[in-house]
Amino acid sequence: MPSEPEFNADATPADPLTPQQVNEAVREYQIGPNTIDIDTRLSSIGDTESMWPGRPARRSLIRSLERSVANPNGGTETPAYRGDSASSHTRRDLITGDWTIYAPKRDQRPNEFEPTAHVQTPTRAVCNDPCSVDPCAVDPCAVDPCCPFCEGAEEQTPEAVWSAKLGGLSATAMDHATTRFAGPQVLIADGEQPDWDVRVVPNKFPAVSSMESSKVGRIERQNLFPIADVVGGHDVIIESATHAESVMRLDPALVYVKLLAFRARIRYWSQVPGINYISVFKNCGRDAGASLRHSHSQVIATSLMPHRIRTALLRCEHHRARTGCSLGCDLLRAEMEEKSRVIDRTDSLVAFCPFASRFPGLIRITSIAHQPHFDAFSDVALDQLASFLWRVLSWVNQAFPGKAFNYMLHTCPPGSQQPEAFQWSLDVMPRLNKTAGFEWSSDCMINSLLPEAAAAQYRAIARQNDPRHVLSAQ
Repeated sequence: MPSEPEFNADATPADPLTPQQVNEAVREYQIGPNTIDIDTRLSSIGDTESMWPGRPARRSLIRSLERSVANPNGGTETPAYRGDSASSHTRRDLITGDWTIYAPKRDQRPNEFEPTAHVQTPTRAVCNDPCSVDPCAVDPCAVDPCCPFCEGAEEQTPEAVWSAKLGGLSATAMDHATTRFAGPQVLIADGEQPDWDVRVVPNKFPAVSSMESSKVGRIERQNLFPIADVVGGHDVIIESATHAESVMRLDPALVYVKLLAFRARIRYWSQVPGINYISVFKNCGRDAGASLRHSHSQVIATSLMPHRIRTALLRCEHHRARTGCSLGCDLLRAEMEEKSRVIDRTDSLVAFCPFASRFPGLIRITSIAHQPHFDAFSDVALDQLASFLWRVLSWVNQAFPGKAFNYMLHTCPPGSQQPEAFQWSLDVMPRLNKTAGFEWSSDCMINSLLPEAAAAQYRAIARQNDPRHVLSAQ
């Protein structure tokens, strides 16, 4: 019985093969498979069968390769879809299981942190002011005439999908349980409004293609190169009408308005068919990945459920199936019982440095009560969270002055099958070190700051600012 042909990985060119080339390659392997060095060949059929019982013979791979480039009538088939430069798509690495989003337009976005930003940035090119001095360095409430996010530059961004402006304080208390006697009045519009304080606009350089894309839902899984269109939405939450890089230079009430914007956009995207995951995050500073200095956050809603998120959801679901409890809630109870990593708490919220923090100085905020969905928060709950988040950001700013930071809001994804297994959280992460070769090669982080040490440092700062809740956490 003739031996099976060996498939030489090195002999497969990057460019599509013609039918004649495929036939010649197959005949070469059938005639003289032993002429190929053993170290450059894939496993034999016997090896494959012993490692993966029931796996189809590799002869079918060669036949599928032949069919992919030529049909029985000799005509060439349509080349496999590999994405294009006009729309976003995602490709999967079958070894890791990870999907990578390719967004060609993202490189076109302006970057104020580049040395030649004033020359290369389109929005700066039309500005008559050289902007050699940062206006907010002199006046934290200034408007930068060169900034596309400042009030008066609305024509430089897409039309707003949500906006809000602060009024005075409400005449009555928001709730008897709230920490405020009266909450701020907020006038909200589903679109533009004059004298806005917080504004949400579609990103001009989105990471995902719009839901109106003509290729929505196309996915190709044949061969070893899975690829799919990735669609959704990409919002920018402009956190102030004036030019400030740090949220700590703004009115604390704007943090509350920003959280209202988060809730509104999460609610909106959760109702859009085909959206499986919503990411809410902030990049502050060059090292955190920001491209514009003006304080802003982003919301990306996608049809893609990232592999890491799906794995986390499965772990949470398995834990709930075994115990009947949310894994996030059980971890929080254990943290509060041990206390060494708890920084501060209120009647409804707690801030702590997680036991297995991947990054140094990371602070996690979550509810003491079980809550899967951030978009289910009431106005009262958001007001309390805004005050607490302001304090957390001030600790980070005092502990690591001048450091860039990110924060990431984790809410139950629309694609989750068991929402009650999830617990919302918000992670604040100062950028204290660089991710280097080992981390990138292994996806295993090296953290030089123990969470217990970070929590102790934050507690000392929090105790100086307000000792009421900090002392009770010890």
